[in-house]
Amino acid sequence: MRTTGTGTVAATVLATCVVACGGTSSTSTTTTVTSAGSSGDPDGPHRAAVEAQVAPYLRGEIVSQLVIGITDGGRHEVYGFSLGAAPKPTGHTLFELGAVTKTYTGLLLADAVQRREVELDTPVAELLPAGVTVPTAGKTPITLRHLVLHASGLPRMPPSFETRAATANPYGSYGEDELYQDLLNTRLEHAPGEQILYSNYGSGLLGFALGRKLGTGYGVAVHDRILVPLGLRETYVTVPAEATARRAPGTDANLEPVPAWTFTDAMAGAGTLVSSADDQLAFLDAQLDAAAGGKGALRSQMRLAQETQLVNAEENEGLGWQVDSAGRYWHNGTTAGYRAFVGFDARGKHGVVILAATSSTLVEWLGPALYSILDGQPRAPIELPTAAQLASYVGHYDADGRKLGVVLKGGRLYTEVEGGAHRLAPIGPAGFWDEDLQGVVAFESEAGTVVRLILHVGDAKFIAPRVP
Repeated sequence: MRTTGTGTVAATVLATCVVACGGTSSTSTTTTVTSAGSSGDPDGPHRAAVEAQVAPYLRGEIVSQLVIGITDGGRHEVYGFSLGAAPKPTGHTLFELGAVTKTYTGLLLADAVQRREVELDTPVAELLPAGVTVPTAGKTPITLRHLVLHASGLPRMPPSFETRAATANPYGSYGEDELYQDLLNTRLEHAPGEQILYSNYGSGLLGFALGRKLGTGYGVAVHDRILVPLGLRETYVTVPAEATARRAPGTDANLEPVPAWTFTDAMAGAGTLVSSADDQLAFLDAQLDAAAGGKGALRSQMRLAQETQLVNAEENEGLGWQVDSAGRYWHNGTTAGYRAFVGFDARGKHGVVILAATSSTLVEWLGPALYSILDGQPRAPIELPTAAQLASYVGHYDADGRKLGVVLKGGRLYTEVEGGAHRLAPIGPAGFWDEDLQGVVAFESEAGTVVRLILHVGDAKFIAPRVP
């Protein structure tokens, strides 16, 4: 599912570490950096710059397989990368999109609105069976607009996911009855329309309610109304048997294999889709054409989905799209074994697709780097720590009276605490990302000696001095 970020402080620290912690160090290349083109140009004008950005992700063993897609003025470039001798993915390789699915759910809503089947301000309760309880707070009912904008007040996940979250396939057995029971047991975190609180729960409910209203269920509705008209033949609600061989095997942040996720209609609108880079580039081309006033399939609906719905000085939202301060549309997504980022810049007439078979937040940080390439001002790739620098961080640190160990295993750095070890993925010679904590770890030195570890999680900062 989409990750909304770790707070402005952590995001700033991450960006700072990429630059300020960069130094001039390098790392020996023990892993082959490989790439392969598909239906996009395998030798496009941005190839060298893209490969330079991806190379540290492979040498640092941050991702197992990765596909980068670029559409620039209608021209496609697709590059696949893998660790070592692993098969190189292409533009036809399949990856779980996670919360990028929400852009399709938003488009399905826009389509239903323009067909006058629903309105943005239709209460979701009207699309559910009689007797189903939808939670309330205040006098404002939850509407479809609230759901698509994450303004419903529903928590991030349904209550029953407290027990499902640790399972290998948490959405696979979550059905209609479970959704109705969760709605009965849910207490809203704020009144509808009062604030933005990102909610997979709300997106799943939106997709389910639309599927009921349209009489087909969410999966069939998305296939018939979105995928078929756009000619997206490699995007699936459920991957057919004949296509499973093209699915990249998913891995966690430690590059260990994990099971694929599946969804029932009850939560499918939040993250069910599996797709290829080629299809996502075609999707972005259609979005760019819509923004330019095109008249093709679903262009009018896309323009409605692209309309910003909030009154914000910088970031905004459309129907399923996030809109950054530069006016670029984007969405990310993560599942147990995959990470995705899809975005486009209507003014620059270009877009980027990043599909990874590793569930690491760092994957989406390639997005701004790719935009910098397309804008003609490429940023420097991240620097990696040397073997000597990694070794210098090994030791013990005092974390509020508890001893925190930092160890090196197979060239990777980990923190060891009660209950397990956390991988520290490099983002600079002295900066690392802890996927489990969704935080930035930085090591500080004085007179050439490492003296403390600093952890930033959200807006919080924790300092752990080094101890014997």
